[in-house]
Amino acid sequence: MRWCRLCCTSLPMHRATSPARYWRWTAAGRPGEAVSKLRLLGTNSAIYAGTSLLQKGSAFLLLPLYTLYLDPQAYGVLAIVTAVNGLLSIVFTLGLTGAVTRFYFEFQDQPAQLAEFWGSILVCVLLLSAAVGGALLVFGETMLRPIIGDVPFWPYVALGVMACFFQPFLTTFLSVLQTRNQAARYALVSLAHFALTTVLTIVLVVVLHQGVLGALQATLAAAAVFFGVSLWLLRKDITPCLRWRHLRPAFAYGLPQVPHAAASQVTATTDRLILNAQVGTATAGVYSVGAMMALVVEVAAQSVNRAYMPLSMAALKSGAPAELAQLRALGALVVAGFCLLGAGIGLFAREMVWLFASPAFAAAADVVPVLAFGGVASAIYYLLVNVLFFDRSAIRYLPLGTLAAAGLNVGLALLLVPRFGLMGAAWATLLAQVLATVLIAVIGSRFDPVRWDHGRYALAFGGSLALTLGLGSFELGGLGADIAARVAALALLGVLLGVVLWNRPLILAEALMRLLSRQPAAAAALFAGAHRTQA
Repeated sequence: MRWCRLCCTSLPMHRATSPARYWRWTAAGRPGEAVSKLRLLGTNSAIYAGTSLLQKGSAFLLLPLYTLYLDPQAYGVLAIVTAVNGLLSIVFTLGLTGAVTRFYFEFQDQPAQLAEFWGSILVCVLLLSAAVGGALLVFGETMLRPIIGDVPFWPYVALGVMACFFQPFLTTFLSVLQTRNQAARYALVSLAHFALTTVLTIVLVVVLHQGVLGALQATLAAAAVFFGVSLWLLRKDITPCLRWRHLRPAFAYGLPQVPHAAASQVTATTDRLILNAQVGTATAGVYSVGAMMALVVEVAAQSVNRAYMPLSMAALKSGAPAELAQLRALGALVVAGFCLLGAGIGLFAREMVWLFASPAFAAAADVVPVLAFGGVASAIYYLLVNVLFFDRSAIRYLPLGTLAAAGLNVGLALLLVPRFGLMGAAWATLLAQVLATVLIAVIGSRFDPVRWDHGRYALAFGGSLALTLGLGSFELGGLGADIAARVAALALLGVLLGVVLWNRPLILAEALMRLLSRQPAAAAALFAGAHRTQA
């Protein structure tokens, strides 16, 4: 007998670090089953969210310091190099690093095969990065000129190209930690990398007055250091080799993700670029403040997905009806949680902008509710898209959603921004994300054995958005009364979500009371029971 670190329950020779083994054991209905999954999802989500928020929040707080030493022209150079790096990182790996996560579940019971598989991917990425990086250093002045415009290739863009060579290896190592549910180590490595980059940037930019060159050198140095750290920490998990029998399925899985990643990059920058070009830099700045407030939802969505993905992959690999039913039960809880989070951010948008920004940015509050529900749509997208990453015959359909969303985003932004300014950009972003989610739901339903409650999710999303937009600008004439009214609106939304998702109006309130009473098992049993009743 061994003690499981996930649920403090004695298990017969249970390997706690293996999600698949854990899920197979709990599928038998042993005590602590539901609460352990919720605890694992909640704990890891909190770690990922804390890591992301600390990184983004610290960068935001340091921004005034950086702008004292970088003029707008230098900041423009840094922004262009960063954008180019985002696109180049796709070319440097061709989606191979994504196969690290997917094929772990194929070889987790065959350590030697897994070591060869990971080793083949890392060696191939190393050779590919060296070839692409070398070609760009020789011919990049000509090849990248249409993208970089007047920015000198040497030394600025060249430093970015060199950083791109090192970065995929840290990404791969973090993927390994995420797949193994080692969220604490993931956070430690991520924050160490962030801390080193920040310290080097401050030293080179502030102390040594190196300007934008210092910022780029700091990024390169940190990437090089963690290239070595990643390889050292992975040394026992990989067998350096180059086996085509491993690379062939990895390329088949990874290449369809290249247009998906490229489209995602386009979607992430369209709203600000078009606002800046058609309305002005000041308007783009106000919009960016609103986007920063709404970013909380997107960060939370990404964090929950990092914790949810290994559980999802393990259940899909098993195919056991009990495990798939547990996924579906968790899915309803994720949708309800994000609808409430998006509504909370949207309803209190004005107070948030007043607290964190000057009066000149007051108009940013208008876009926060719309962009926050773009994050809610992303959370539902992450929930539904996992099957496409798991099913190797389905991965080729992945770009359809993101390419269509990117095209719609660009088209709507060009159409709406000149007429509606900030709100045009926000609605273009939201509608594009909703389209991507709908397409993934339709495509995924052909492959997904979970049988998600798409209709209930759509009703929960639409109702939450309508309530938030309807009451967000409602004012009673006093701050206290306004806050009380919005808290009451959130409570009402919780009741409506209980009806829509579980046919039980007070289920969320009951679960909250049991959690406050330190009865997590009883809270989990509420949702499990409601799910079985629906089924």
